[in-house]
Amino acid sequence: LMLLMSVTLIPATACCHSLYIQSSRYQVSEGKRSPLFFCYGHHIPVDDGVRAIKLKSVQVHPPVGDVRRIAIRNETCLHSYMVDYDVPGTYVLTAETNPGYYTVYVDKKGRQRHTIKPKSAIADRAVEIKKSLYSKQYTKTYVVCEKPSPQFPARVGLPLELVPTRDVSRLKTGDVLELRIYFNGEPYAGSGTWDATYMGYSSAAEDNAYPKREISGDTLRIPIPVSGRWFVRYAVKIDARGKDRANYTQMKHTATLVFQIPNLPKTKTTGTH
Repeated sequence: LMLLMSVTLIPATACCHSLYIQSSRYQVSEGKRSPLFFCYGHHIPVDDGVRAIKLKSVQVHPPVGDVRRIAIRNETCLHSYMVDYDVPGTYVLTAETNPGYYTVYVDKKGRQRHTIKPKSAIADRAVEIKKSLYSKQYTKTYVVCEKPSPQFPARVGLPLELVPTRDVSRLKTGDVLELRIYFNGEPYAGSGTWDATYMGYSSAAEDNAYPKREISGDTLRIPIPVSGRWFVRYAVKIDARGKDRANYTQMKHTATLVFQIPNLPKTKTTGTH
């Protein structure tokens, strides 16, 4: 019975997960190789492993030259990959997920169920559909090699993207981060939900410094009171139309951004190692 219950709960937990990309370092030297990796879940800074089938693409946008596409290993893990920082400037690390369904329904015995199938697949077993989503996620972070690029690469063209209005590597404690929201290549004037936190604020799931709240318009402003690694998430839901309504009620797009506010050393050291 316990095994059956755990199997039932796994899809619900996994599908609700948020994806965000990180770098082991946010300031690197020219010629340095440093890993990127992912958080997938509800706990900061890392949680569950990501299945390879979940990742549509992982890319490195260097300061000059073509975008580098990373070959995704067929594993369930944090999907860490080494990045070559071979020219000075600001690099952008991005990833997208393959879309997936998430349906919450009540079966004929009155039990609430969670599944990663479309609602059309469980229609004969459901007496009520409580939630039905088709979800896509996009994530981004910036890494500086030696010194920032003269022109900050704020926007790289993700379908839903949080675009800083100034170079995030130059932000300091006490500043306000201003983000423009772009959806399908245009500033987004509709409504969405956002939340944000910094690593170390809380070890509890979804316990964020800025709890989830709704906003309208294409601009998001977030005060940054402390240094450290920050995480921002924004999501928009769009009602299904036409024949899509048979499979889901809403399309959900989620964009996440990670950036780091550095601090001065807090203790004196007597040596390097």
